[in-house]
Amino acid sequence: MSNFRVPVELFMHTPPLTIHPEAPLEEAWALMAERGVSSLPVTDKDSSLVGILSRTDLLRVAGLETGRRPDSDSLVLPDRPISEEMTREVRTTSRDTPLDEAAKAMVQNRVHRLVVCEDGVPVGILSTRDLMLALEEKQANHPLSDWMSSPVFTIRAEEPVGMAVERLEKARVTGLVVVEDGWPVGMFSQTEALEARDLPRSTAVGDVMNPRILTLSPATRMHRAAAQAAATRVRRVVVQDGDRLVGILSGLDFARAVS
Repeated sequence: MSNFRVPVELFMHTPPLTIHPEAPLEEAWALMAERGVSSLPVTDKDSSLVGILSRTDLLRVAGLETGRRPDSDSLVLPDRPISEEMTREVRTTSRDTPLDEAAKAMVQNRVHRLVVCEDGVPVGILSTRDLMLALEEKQANHPLSDWMSSPVFTIRAEEPVGMAVERLEKARVTGLVVVEDGWPVGMFSQTEALEARDLPRSTAVGDVMNPRILTLSPATRMHRAAAQAAATRVRRVVVQDGDRLVGILSGLDFARAVS
C-alpha cells in the first residue's frame, strides 16, 4: 500500500481563506500578499463555493489591461470585481479522498491546490506545500533526479521585468530561476511580477527578484528537500550538479512524487 494512501484531511490546512465575488481585484491581491497564499476560493453570502481567483488570473488580467494602454510602462490591475475574472470551474476534493489520488488530480489538471468541500462549502485547502509536508513525514527516499523537471526556465538578472513577465506567460510556468554569471541567485515568480507592477517594465529583474532560493544536488532525497523547502518557505527547489543547472522541483513535481 502506498505511504500516501491516507485521507486528505490529515494534511489539508484549515480554515480556508475566502473572499466575496464583489470584492475588487486589488483587494484580492493585497490579501494574497499579506497571507502568503497563491489563490483565494470565492464564496457567496451562503458560504457556497462559486469560483477561485489565483495569481495566474491576476497576472493574465494585468497583462491584458496593460496591452490596452499603450502609454503605460507598467502592469495595470484594473478596478473590477473578482466575479468578472475568477475561474468558475474549481477543482475540489473531499476530506476522505486518499492523498495520492488528490495529488494525481493536481498533476492531471495542472493546479497547485484543491479546495476541500462539504456540501459545496469550502472547509479546507490542500496545496502542493501541504504535499511537501507529507513527503517529509512519510520519509520519501527517492533522489531529486527521479522527479525534477528539465529544462529549467531562466532569466538573467540584468534582463528587464517586462521580458520576465512575457517569459512566464509563454512558458506557462509560475517562476523563473534568476541567474547571474551562470549561477542561480534568486527567483522571479508571479508574486514578484505583481509586486513590481508599478515599476517601469525596463526595471532589472535582479532589482525585484526574491533572493530566497534553495539549491540542492540531484542525489538529495525527496524528504530532505521537502523539509528544507517547507522550513525556508520556498515553493521550488533548484537542482544543481556541480556548476550545471540540471533541473527544478516545482509544486507539481512534488505532487507527482506523492501520486
